[in-house]
Amino acid sequence: MKLTPFAKLFITVVILAVVGYAVWYYQGDSIRRWAVGEKAATQAESPVSEGDFAALRDAPPDPMRNAGSTGVAGGASVGSGRLSRPLVVAINTWAGHAPGVVFNAGLDPNPSSLYTRRFKQDVRFVLIEDPAAKLASLRNGDVDIMWDTIDNWAREASILAEQNQRAKSILMQDWSRGGDGIVALTSIKSIEDLKGKKIACTQFTPSHFLLLYLLAQSGLSPEDRAAVEKNVIFTQDAPAAAAMFKARQVDAAVTWEPDLSGAVAARGEDQAHILVSTTAATNIIADTLVARQDLIDTAPETLRDFVQGWFDGIAMIKSDPAAAYAVVGRALKLDEETVSGMLSGLKLTPYADNAQFYGLTGGKPHYETLFDTAFVIWRKKGLVTRVAQAKDWADTRFIAALASAYPGQTVEEPRLAARAPSASDRAIINKQIQIHFTPGSDEIMPGSYFVLD
Repeated sequence: MKLTPFAKLFITVVILAVVGYAVWYYQGDSIRRWAVGEKAATQAESPVSEGDFAALRDAPPDPMRNAGSTGVAGGASVGSGRLSRPLVVAINTWAGHAPGVVFNAGLDPNPSSLYTRRFKQDVRFVLIEDPAAKLASLRNGDVDIMWDTIDNWAREASILAEQNQRAKSILMQDWSRGGDGIVALTSIKSIEDLKGKKIACTQFTPSHFLLLYLLAQSGLSPEDRAAVEKNVIFTQDAPAAAAMFKARQVDAAVTWEPDLSGAVAARGEDQAHILVSTTAATNIIADTLVARQDLIDTAPETLRDFVQGWFDGIAMIKSDPAAAYAVVGRALKLDEETVSGMLSGLKLTPYADNAQFYGLTGGKPHYETLFDTAFVIWRKKGLVTRVAQAKDWADTRFIAALASAYPGQTVEEPRLAARAPSASDRAIINKQIQIHFTPGSDEIMPGSYFVLD
């Protein structure tokens, strides 16, 4: 029997579909990696540039200070399922964990814990300072939730993807607003002055990301930026970077509180100062909590209650700061003054901030902007071997499900007092730009107005 032209076409389409499916099934990930330009993690490092961080500049604008934005309307179902054992959460010595610790009345399960009393769920916080160790603990199942920052989560998500493991960002803890920064000798007055100096930093952490960001914004040439990066001495953790500065082994250190202020105090204000901190770079470092996928799948109600307790812990800190400082101080083995100082260097982010950050109030989520920008940076550093896209590594249902618990809550930002420049002010970053005038006129060309902005 002779096949008709239509039959031939149909058979051809079927064969191509089968072959295409087979190729995608076995080689789909490689094709996707090739399509987005991913390179192997063993490639040589490439220097970062200002353009790599352009998305942060072009991110959706923050809410107008003190005007805020409303929370997301409606709720979402998270499904059913609860843990029958304590929820284990890895944290480090950072005041951004205060809401959970306060709501839990300490690190360990206890009768005073509101997690236990209100939600019938025991929660145990464990201190793991080493970033690599806390990721290993999550992967091994020793902890259910781990501390992280969005920039570092982009790198670790790629690591998990490479091992066919899954986890999701479920909560934004805070914005660093002075809690991270660079401590330096007083002779170092700008980012450009870091050229030729020894710098201590913990590799592939928020400290490293902040340093790369500041270098990319500076007036240093690509060659000078590369030279500065080569002079960086990498330490195991942020306290170790500060310790090197205290011991006079380096000229500057990138670290976070309480070690940032502690390093200045150790050297004395006549020798050391905070060169720059996230007081200036306000929306660069965001802390997050990441949960294992198996926990998300089997105990979603536990996670929803944990997130709500966290938000309510923020309200408890606001209503009775002294009591909160005492609880956190005992848990982290810090005095109350240090806890207060650490909290002043960050902005705890309640429900409304989370709803906005994850895009539940409309617009592109700033979570995605930070995550995807960081992924570009770590790819240029030859670190990531598997594509990780922000939208695949967050689960916003636990925030959306709580909309009715926080009706009308708004994002609050502290009012900034305007003042005129003074003679003592210094430029943190010095950069040359070109300003173009219309030929034969004193009018600045439109493109230069954009540069000046």
